[in-house]
Amino acid sequence: MRNIISAPLSLPRAHLDPIITQQDMLAVLSLAIRRPLCAEVIAILMDEEQRGIGLLSFDEPRSYASLVHHLIGLCSTADIASSVILASVRPNELSRSNDAADLQFMRQQCANAGISLREWIVMSKGAIRCVRGE
Repeated sequence: MRNIISAPLSLPRAHLDPIITQQDMLAVLSLAIRRPLCAEVIAILMDEEQRGIGLLSFDEPRSYASLVHHLIGLCSTADIASSVILASVRPNELSRSNDAADLQFMRQQCANAGISLREWIVMSKGAIRCVRGE
């Protein structure tokens, strides 16, 4: 199996088209994913109408607490950022035992800042999953 995620044929245009479906999300995320896959986190910032207004890439954080606080600070600089989609790229593991707790913490921190964490997607070699709270 190849260690890449290919670029999409069509994708939502920044500031114009809403990011509605998981296919839309993956199309936008594919623009920022490093190839070959390496451990990183990608964030899509969106406005009230779910249109993409920013695409950020971070090295894999030591903790999701530090990541979410950094991300909230960046969203605060863009007055129109109201929601975010996160994607963790983990080349060799699709899940971790504390994912549900990390999701709950990140959702709460974002909500406290007036930002909606719409989705957390984890990508690995050959698989993609959405993290769900328990």
